[in-house]
Amino acid sequence: MIYKEEQFIEENPTDTRFPVKQIEQLTSLDGKVKKFIGRLTLALQTPMGITSLPVTFEIEAATIQEAFEKFAGQAESEIEAAKRDLHAELQELKKQTASRIVPAAGLPTDISKIKLP
Repeated sequence: MIYKEEQFIEENPTDTRFPVKQIEQLTSLDGKVKKFIGRLTLALQTPMGITSLPVTFEIEAATIQEAFEKFAGQAESEIEAAKRDLHAELQELKKQTASRIVPAAGLPTDISKIKLP
């Protein structure tokens, strides 16, 4: 199916959680199907500085106004899911890194036993 895309942005400086809400409306060329995609960016503090993580999610709504009304609720659950996924991925990376470490106990202590080619 082919869709036409329209971007909508709502700015609200008094909203401390989501001051900028971005929604993409996808409409089929025949106008029968509409999809609303919410977009936001999470700022993450890492050892190398702040990085951003894009989060996109579909919003079940009939109109763009309804999509903006549902944005915060849907965004909260998507942020929690992204945090869980990121945490699980970091735990897996830690396990992989830990399994690559060779303990000092497995190395010869007498340097004369080391043979070079």
